[in-house]
Amino acid sequence: MDDISIIKEGANVSVRNEEIILNGPPSDLRGSIKLVNEESIPVKVRSFAMRHGEGIKENESALRVSCRLQAGEEKINSISHSISSSTPPGTYSSKMLVQGKEKIVKLVVQPSVNIEIYPSQFTFQDTSPGKKHLASFTLSNVGNMPFQIPGIKHVAPLDMDMLCGAFGFAFRQHGDKGFNKVMDEVTHNIYSNFIDWASTKVKEQGQVMEPGGIMLVNLEINMPKNADASKDYEGNIRFWDKEIRFEIKSHVV
Repeated sequence: MDDISIIKEGANVSVRNEEIILNGPPSDLRGSIKLVNEESIPVKVRSFAMRHGEGIKENESALRVSCRLQAGEEKINSISHSISSSTPPGTYSSKMLVQGKEKIVKLVVQPSVNIEIYPSQFTFQDTSPGKKHLASFTLSNVGNMPFQIPGIKHVAPLDMDMLCGAFGFAFRQHGDKGFNKVMDEVTHNIYSNFIDWASTKVKEQGQVMEPGGIMLVNLEINMPKNADASKDYEGNIRFWDKEIRFEIKSHVV
């Protein structure tokens, strides 16, 4: 490593692109750059300094390059960059400084719908029929597009012990009679013990969050009328592209 010259802003390295184009969501803009090492020794390019134009919150930042070049070598290298996640879709113009000269960098920002929820796992107590459970989670819009809070009509609380028991009983009773007989018994057992959907509501359904917005979302889960108060249930709720996991214990403290 002693013969490697570490540089950060392109000294002794030239860029052959007339215009550099980066494309993608704000947090993951990607493109390529053509570099030439004009030195007689190997060099390593870590990054180039950038100055952003209007529409981008950051005034200055670094364009990540991470490229190693032998003496006189010319190479096309992948590059990546990130700006504020709330930057609206569109095309922006920035400038990169290379050997005292400015190069135009075009940032093509794509639409990005992206949310974060916390927490994403809840535990409730009491599985009595009709029991109402309430949960609140923090929702953050970390994309660059408005996000409309979806509704959840129903979820399926599952008794995992019942599912395991159905297979165990079927194998014990009909394991020597073949696959079809076993699966018929499993299906019959699950059908006889499976409870209905749990009705679910999202109080803030339909509200629109702007990029960068944070709010509290309230979720309501109502146990179905044929739930068994002596059993535990668990399940998953799909919230846009995220998953909320819940478990409901039968005992009441």
